[in-house]
This record gives sequence, structure tokens and C-alpha cells, in this order.
Amino acid sequence: MSKCPKKGNWQSFSLTTSPNKKNKKMRIWIIYIGGFLFGLTGFILLISSTHNPENAILGEWKESKWEYEKVNKPTQDSIEFKDVLAEQNLIIHKAETWTFLPKGRLRLTGEKLDKTVSWRIKGRGHILELRYDNNITEHYNLTELGDTKMVLNFELDMQVRGIARLTFEKLQ
Repeated sequence: MSKCPKKGNWQSFSLTTSPNKKNKKMRIWIIYIGGFLFGLTGFILLISSTHNPENAILGEWKESKWEYEKVNKPTQDSIEFKDVLAEQNLIIHKAETWTFLPKGRLRLTGEKLDKTVSWRIKGRGHILELRYDNNITEHYNLTELGDTKMVLNFELDMQVRGIARLTFEKLQ
């Protein structure tokens, strides 16, 4: 039951009460909380819609090409190229099948090879790191990762100045 104003006090009574300080603070808090929740929802939607390379790389990939591009000379000297690869502890992968398994395991299979190494994607999702049991680590630039094609680049040192490019096709 509402109280009626006393006689002669009708000027201060109104059916629509004006907001007092408590109501203003409450409105400001509601606006802040609503804005924060709106921003948080947008951030979560943005993160969930991005392409995760660690999930996209899973599966079986067949090596289709191994190319070498010389940066400073148009002709290539294969002996020099192999020497540099040996110096950098890069394992030459030829006609292998790379099976990326969950939990960072990679199975390399070929004619005379069946090896399991660990892998992870570093940086902003553009560096693939392979770590062998003998503590040799290879870093590849993941330049293209699609549904059916993956391209890895390996940049050689300053003596040779070149790029080794491995191209893979995904097996269905």
C-alpha cells in the first residue's frame, strides 16, 4: 500500500519519479556490464571462427615436390647444395608420407624409413617445428595450408642463399 502525501505536500509527489543518484549509478553499471558482455561475445565469436592450423594439418600428406631456388645465382650446384644441407642437419625428405597425429606426433614413412618425430606449430601459426630423437630440430615456414595442399619452405644459410620448398598433397 502506498502512502499518500500529506496535505499541502502535493508539489513533491509525482507519479513518475525522477531518477536519483542510486538509479543513475545502476544504469551506468548496466551499460558497462552490457558493453563488456557484448565485447566478450564478439571476441569469442572471432576466435572460434578463425582457422586453426594445428587442426588443419592433421592427417596424411604425400610429398609431391622438392624444389630448390637459388637466390643469388640462376644455376645450382648440387654438390654445394647437399653440403649445406648436411651442415645444417636438414634431413632430405624424398617421396615420403607425413602423417600428422594428434598430441604433436608425426609419422614419416617412405621406402626405407618409418620414423616418429614430434611436431608443433609456433609463432603466429606459420612455423612448423620438427624435433627428432637425437635433438635435431628443423624449422619450416608454413607458407600454404589448404584442404588438399601444403607448402613448406626452408630457408638456407647465407653461404648458399636459397630456399628449399616441399609441396605436399593430402591423401583422402
